[in-house]
Amino acid sequence: MSQHTGTIRDMGLLDLSSAQSAEDLSGITSIHDVGAIIIPEDLMSALIRIDIHDVGSVVPIPRGANVSLHMGQTRLTGEALAAGPEDTVLVLVGQTLITSPVQTVGYQALHVIGQLLAPRGSEGVLTAKIAKLTGQAVYLTGMEHARFIMGKERIGRAFLELLTHPTPLVVVGKLTIEEGTPADLLREKVPEIALLGKIQAPEELVPLLQVLTVEKQGVIEAL
Repeated sequence: MSQHTGTIRDMGLLDLSSAQSAEDLSGITSIHDVGAIIIPEDLMSALIRIDIHDVGSVVPIPRGANVSLHMGQTRLTGEALAAGPEDTVLVLVGQTLITSPVQTVGYQALHVIGQLLAPRGSEGVLTAKIAKLTGQAVYLTGMEHARFIMGKERIGRAFLELLTHPTPLVVVGKLTIEEGTPADLLREKVPEIALLGKIQAPEELVPLLQVLTVEKQGVIEAL
């Protein structure tokens, strides 16, 4: 029998993959304020009979499949994906950065909840293996040096001068570009931007930021 009973709430992930039958879910009266639910796909009909609201995603997995779960900020190589076991479903929750090109995926399937960042050119291989995507998949160049901007961050000339490689930026939170940041330095050090949040910058830099932002689901505005 399932250890879960009554009301389940305020969880990042609810893992029901061990449930064997609808009876194992019978003690659950409601589920809410949960980021994601993992459940065997043959128990989906039992799950929908439960009072569910404010749940980010439901991840149905094949009966008998193993589950490999990564939560938070995760870095994986293309080689790691290729070496994934064929009987395993890979579940990625949060921000996942794939740092090298993906030639093949060994895992049975991928479930992505959040943001998946991968090298450009990997789209076809990954799309064929992603069974469910709740969030965004973004493909950029130079992913091995990419940086996530979470929360609030300010950068300017000093930050850019210290970067040793061209560095794509993935902005999920709020990024402020300081006054006096040279446009040519910004272009040299930041080849591409994936914007899922907000960028504020001096007005003269806004057009350049619009050009550098190859994936835009956020806002660019002048200071």
